[in-house]
Amino acid sequence: MVHSKGVTIAVKVPIKWESMTKRTKQRLRQIVGRDTRVIRAFLGVIEQHENELLMGRRLERINESKLDTLTITAVKVKPGYSQRLSVPHDFKKRFPRISHNEIQECRQTAVALYESYLGLRSKRGRKASKPCAVNSTRRIPRWAFSQRFKLFEKTNATSRWWLNLRDSFDSIPEGRRIHDRLTVPLRISPFHLNQFKRGEVKALQIFTDDSKKWWVTFAIRVDTPEHPDEFLPRAVLGIDLGIKKAACTTLVTPTKVRETRYFKQKDKQGVLQKLDQRISDLQSKADTRFNRGQSADMVLVKTRALKHKRENVSREYDRILVNQLMEYIIGLSKKYTLYIALGRLKGIRGGARRGNYKGRKFRGMIHRWTFARTTNSLKHQLAQLGWQVEGKNAHFRIIPENWTSIMCWKCGRKGNRPKQNLFVCSTCGNKCNADKNGSINIAGRLITITESLHSVRGLGFWTCAIERAQSSGPKARRKTCSSRGKSLPPKRDNASGPGGSAAVHQVQSDLLSFGDETGMGDNDPAVENTVVRLSAAGSDAPAIGQEKEARSVGGISFR
Repeated sequence: MVHSKGVTIAVKVPIKWESMTKRTKQRLRQIVGRDTRVIRAFLGVIEQHENELLMGRRLERINESKLDTLTITAVKVKPGYSQRLSVPHDFKKRFPRISHNEIQECRQTAVALYESYLGLRSKRGRKASKPCAVNSTRRIPRWAFSQRFKLFEKTNATSRWWLNLRDSFDSIPEGRRIHDRLTVPLRISPFHLNQFKRGEVKALQIFTDDSKKWWVTFAIRVDTPEHPDEFLPRAVLGIDLGIKKAACTTLVTPTKVRETRYFKQKDKQGVLQKLDQRISDLQSKADTRFNRGQSADMVLVKTRALKHKRENVSREYDRILVNQLMEYIIGLSKKYTLYIALGRLKGIRGGARRGNYKGRKFRGMIHRWTFARTTNSLKHQLAQLGWQVEGKNAHFRIIPENWTSIMCWKCGRKGNRPKQNLFVCSTCGNKCNADKNGSINIAGRLITITESLHSVRGLGFWTCAIERAQSSGPKARRKTCSSRGKSLPPKRDNASGPGGSAAVHQVQSDLLSFGDETGMGDNDPAVENTVVRLSAAGSDAPAIGQEKEARSVGGISFR
C-alpha cells in the first residue's frame, strides 16, 4: 500500500487532583479560565469579521494571517516587514497575563472550532449553532504544543508521572522572559505508557468533564509503516452492517467467492432494550410529576445517569465489533492485498420517520443505530496500520449499498425476501442469506469504481463485473398507491438485460435489509455457516456450491 504520513491518536489521562497543592489547583483553574476567555474572544472576532476572513473554494476556512492583523500588534518584526502598532482588537492589551505563544494556541483552537461550525453549516444550513453563541460556563481548553510542556518521571514522589507546564500568568506582567513552571501529577497506567511508546507526543489539552473531574488529553503522532503486500494476490472484502446481525463480511477474489462470516452480538439488543425501557419509565414518571405540579429533579438526575450508561454500553459493543473486524482483516491481509468495501447507510434515518408504517419500535431501532461510529472507528484503526483510506485508489472505501440485499449477485435481477434473512432469486434460482448477498454486491461495486483492480486478470467475478459496469440498472415499477416517504431510482435507468450485474446497480435499498426481524434466526436452510468450509484441501468453495455456480446462467460465472 501507499506510505501513510501518520495518524494522530488521543490518549486521555486523569489528573491526580488529590495530590496537588492548593496553589497548584488555583493556578490551574486560572490558566484554563483565562484560555477560555481568550478563545471566546477570538470566536467573537471571527464572527464579526466572517466575510473578511473566509477563504477557500467552498469558503469553509479561516485566514489566520488576516485574523492576526485584527487582533495582535507587531512591534518587533523581521527586516522587510512593516510594524503593526494598532489593531481593531488588541488582545495583548486586553489579556495582559498571557504570552504570545499561548495567544497563538488559543487562536488555532478557536479557528478549528469555527471551521467545524462552517462544515456543519454547509450541511444543516443556518440551523447549526455557532460556537460563540453557546451561553455556557464550561471551559474551552486550548491545544498546548510540545514546546510548552514536558512529561517526566519521579520514582520517589507521591505520583510517579508528572506534567511540567509553562505558566505565564505572573511572569508576563512582571516582564520576565523565563516563565514559571507548573507541575501537575498524573495517574498514568501501563495502557497509557504503551500508547506513548507508539509515537511522539505533539500536544495536550487540560479540561474538566461533567462531573468536574480534571483530565489531560495527549495528542500522539503515530508513524504508520508501509505495507509490503502489493505482490500478494488481490481480494475484496465486502462488509454489510446490520442491527441484530452486527456485520456480515464476504471475501471475493478474481475467481471465486471464498468465504462468508457473520459477526453477531446476541445480547446487545436485549441489554439496550432494557435500558431504553427504564429510561422511558423514568421519563413518564417525570411527566406525571410535572403535570401534578411536583418536583421531578431527582427523576431527571436518574434519567441522565441511565442515558450516560446506555451510551457507554453502546460504545463498548461497537468497540468489541471493531476489534473483531480488525482481527479478521489483519489475518486476511497476510494472505491477500486486501481492499475493503463498507456499505454506506446515508439517508436511512430519513426513511425511518412517521408515516412509513413500520411502527414506533422500528423507528427507534433505526435512529439509535450507531453505524457512523463503527465506520469511523474502523477507518481510524486501519489508518493507524498504514492503510490508504483516502483517495481514488484507497484500500478502504465506503460504498453506497442501495438495494444490494435485494438484487441477485449472480444474475443482477431483483429477487424476493420471503424472510428477513433469506434472499431468493426467481430468475436464476439463487438462494442465500440476504446479508451475504448484500456484502457480495458491495464488494462488486468497489471493483467497478477502483481503477487499480481493473487490470487484474481473472476469469470470474471481477472480469464480469467490469464488463457489465456500463449496463443500466433496473427500473423500479411505479405503484398505484401512495409512495410518500420513499425514494425511487432515476427515470433514465432502463430494465437490465440478462447479463446485468448486481455489482453496478444503483437503486434504493429496503430499510429491512439492515436487520433481522424478531424471531427469525439463522436456522433457515439458506443461511450459510459462520465461515464456509471447503469441500477438500486446495479447493476454494464447497463442492455443491461449485456445481450450482457452474450451472448458473447469465450470472457472474466462475471458470
